[in-house]
Amino acid sequence: MKYFAVITILLISLALVLTNFVFTKKDTDTAEIPGSEFSETVTVSETAATEPEEDENIDNKWAMFLVNKNNPLPKDYDNMIETEVVFESWREYYLDVRAADYLERMIDDAKEDGVDLLVVSAYRTIEYQQQNFDNSVQDRMDNRGMSYDDAYADTLAEVALPGESEHNAGLALDIMCEEYQSMDDDGFENTDAFRWLDEHAAEYGFILRYPKGKQDVTGIIYEPWHYRFVGLYYANEIKKSGLCLEEYFEEQGWLDENGKAIKMRGPFEEQEKKQEETSTVSTAATEPKETMPKMPYSEQQVSIIV
Repeated sequence: MKYFAVITILLISLALVLTNFVFTKKDTDTAEIPGSEFSETVTVSETAATEPEEDENIDNKWAMFLVNKNNPLPKDYDNMIETEVVFESWREYYLDVRAADYLERMIDDAKEDGVDLLVVSAYRTIEYQQQNFDNSVQDRMDNRGMSYDDAYADTLAEVALPGESEHNAGLALDIMCEEYQSMDDDGFENTDAFRWLDEHAAEYGFILRYPKGKQDVTGIIYEPWHYRFVGLYYANEIKKSGLCLEEYFEEQGWLDENGKAIKMRGPFEEQEKKQEETSTVSTAATEPKETMPKMPYSEQQVSIIV
């Protein structure tokens, strides 16, 4: 009985040691992920291996923003961007410097494929856009017999108001070719240039901005010549989706009920960031340093101004 009791005690002790080891090992391999209504236990090593870095595949996020009647550009946008010449014919055409290389490569690569792309419109200042709009209204009155109200409404379907045009953002281009340069109809879509752009434009970060059948959404007629830079990632995503830019924003949940962007706001986000940086610098310059060493009252130097 004496030996039996000793053996029993030893077996119980061994069982307790093994149980403690198993549970300790399990706790080191797992962790609790907070932040939801449910506390879920997952393997830490698996989570670290499968969780991608945020936005790791997205380039040129600054270029992904809406410009339309619900999302006009900031009034001083002309002073916010830097442009450079990207094409020359009878005049020079400018684009935002950050998108310039993409366009130049696209034009060069198209030429290697036997397609000559011709830029017929690019960046426009607000003043130029106003002139363009007014001329279009006047043309309809003079040559189509329209009243001012009818001419104004008809122009809106083809020419955006100043500040509501992508051309004012320095990211849009009207691209045609020598064989076809008319904007009076959709004939450009029957050219080799259009077919090349339709197949390859997204590879350089450009989308067909006003596709066929989307006028009710974009507010602008089908324009097979109008291309907009949004960056490689989003250009390819939008092309795959078959959506126009407004529809893509809506699908992503980036619009409010009035069609105004609440995310991916482009120049407005850049503006706010600069204001925050300026405010931080200003505050740092004017506020006293809290790390200033404190001296005993008896040792402080006091200046008396009489």
